[in-house]
Amino acid sequence: MKQYDVIVIGSGTGGLSAALTLAQAGKKILLIEQHNLPGGCSTSFVRGRFEFDATLHEFCGIGEEGNWGDTGKLLMDQYRLPIKWYAIPDMFRVIGRARSGKHYDVRMPVGVENCIRKMEETVPGSEKPMRTFFALAEECSQAANYFYQHMDQVDSKGNIKTSKLYFMKHFPNFLKVAERPYNEVLRRIGMPEDAIDILGTYWAYMALGGDKISFVQMAFMFYSYCKDKPAICEYNAHGLAVTGIERLRELGADVWLNVRGEKVVSDKDGNIQGVQTSAGFVSANYVIANMNPQTAYTSLLDKNIRIPEREIKKANASIHSSRFLNVYLGLNKSIEELGIQDYAIFFPREINSPLNFEESCHFEGNYFGAAVIYNVARPDISPEGTTFMVLTIEYNAEVWDKFSQREYVSKKQEAFKGILDAFEQETGIVIHDCIEEMEIATPWTFAHFLNTPQGSVYGYQYTEWDTMLSRLMMMRKDQPIKGFKTCGASGARGDGYSQTYFNGNDMANLILEEMEGR
Repeated sequence: MKQYDVIVIGSGTGGLSAALTLAQAGKKILLIEQHNLPGGCSTSFVRGRFEFDATLHEFCGIGEEGNWGDTGKLLMDQYRLPIKWYAIPDMFRVIGRARSGKHYDVRMPVGVENCIRKMEETVPGSEKPMRTFFALAEECSQAANYFYQHMDQVDSKGNIKTSKLYFMKHFPNFLKVAERPYNEVLRRIGMPEDAIDILGTYWAYMALGGDKISFVQMAFMFYSYCKDKPAICEYNAHGLAVTGIERLRELGADVWLNVRGEKVVSDKDGNIQGVQTSAGFVSANYVIANMNPQTAYTSLLDKNIRIPEREIKKANASIHSSRFLNVYLGLNKSIEELGIQDYAIFFPREINSPLNFEESCHFEGNYFGAAVIYNVARPDISPEGTTFMVLTIEYNAEVWDKFSQREYVSKKQEAFKGILDAFEQETGIVIHDCIEEMEIATPWTFAHFLNTPQGSVYGYQYTEWDTMLSRLMMMRKDQPIKGFKTCGASGARGDGYSQTYFNGNDMANLILEEMEGR
């Protein structure tokens, strides 16, 4: 059987990205996928005359041709994927009551100046602190990019080589604010409290409230959305996955679908020899698995591969992050008939990210709802005269494990009715009488399909001591098994489509380092 340089297990965004990076480096790659379709979360399904995207809301950091953002540079310039992008006109619309008691219904536009003007119009006295916020966000973004550019330059102890003097000269505020909580920094620069609440709307994408998530993470994401515009891709996320597979094959890689990676096999000294698959043994000295580390450590590695005690403790100490209930709706009316103008609508009732996060740890009283209406960005995503939308509830604790199988259907229906009623009440848009097709996915659904602990989609939760920046600095130490790496949402850069592509790219570069003996 053919000898490969690297076997990648799993064609989710992280695995696909790792395979593309390695194939472009001239390595002989085999990508195996147990499903009959590639993409993992990047998939779609058909109900009636609708094709539903299973998970993608939007990408951040895409930018546009000639001025790609960070994600756009990776997918379009580096991987050379022939993808058409549809820019989304606004970042989000949020409806609810701030902590001050004032009710808001505000659309935050893309573009830094547009965003500043809108916030000043909405919360007078915001302009000056908003300019300071964006200046800090831009500095953090530039500092992060400088850091990323030096990630392959390490000393004998595995520490990333960066110039302290360069950092102090060019990014003097970065070290002051980077790891401070988001809301704390906003208060220090004089941001009005209502503006802080509105700026915290994206907490759901980070899965941590503004009193705990680090400033650099939230500010970096908000800045990326605002400056580079959010976007969706043609033919849904599944189309992007298929395009990646086609590009892999162009680069000479092999792709096996309907093949399960059963065991990473090593010799008696723990040196990786290949992968036992459902189609037989395949030889390679390097393996990347697109899966949660706990799953890999407990079921994928053979007994000769030593897992450092530190990694076992770290995996056990890590908290699984967000899991979701998604309601996929095919409506037999157009967005014009329904009066829908917004792509992403958040309707939390209380615009208060620490409270929203706390509520997301429960089934009852979890009022943070979100709606994505795809036709606003791409009118032809569903048949003419129809609308495709998704309603989402986020959970940040093992909420659904408390229910028995007998309760499962009734709890799904209860959650659906709650979010549907909240959407109609908060937006004034009536959709219950035009639902043609509907499907509900719960954390149980995602656990079954993705084989992730507790149905978590977002990997590991960020904490005050476990931030994206600290994960990146410890990336090599956190991937200590020679010849074997894990990637995906549990990677150093965290969750989301854009981030998992970068996570896969990071792990591929670590494998290249090991191959070159660096």
